[in-house]
Amino acid sequence: MGPMAKSIRVSDGIYELAASAGEAVNRSLADQVEYWARLGAALDTAGITMAQALQLLGGDAALKERVIAHVGQSHAARQRRSYKGAASIAARHAQLEDEVTAGKRSPESLFLLSRRQLKSATFVERVPDAPGKGW
Repeated sequence: MGPMAKSIRVSDGIYELAASAGEAVNRSLADQVEYWARLGAALDTAGITMAQALQLLGGDAALKERVIAHVGQSHAARQRRSYKGAASIAARHAQLEDEVTAGKRSPESLFLLSRRQLKSATFVERVPDAPGKGW
């Protein structure tokens, strides 16, 4: 048995746009919306903002090269890196800050939780098992 389908609400404009785009490439409405969601997730994972995606569509050569370089990396090269010690963590922090400042990455790409997750989260204080363990 495959994954269970879920219903979502989208604006009338997105609905009509997805229906038209899907029809043009012979996809159902649901397939078109899912395609766009997966494409958006891939762009988000690559650290590409909506503004950068629009630049790319407009022919921004530097951004295009960055996307090609990222997509062309092997899966192993994109694996999470391990940072040990304060110096390596501080260096990574500075690198990420520079990427955000230069527009190479969105600030939101650094968040562990989405805004939606934060808004619906419930935080509960707990007593740590031992001093210095947990918060």
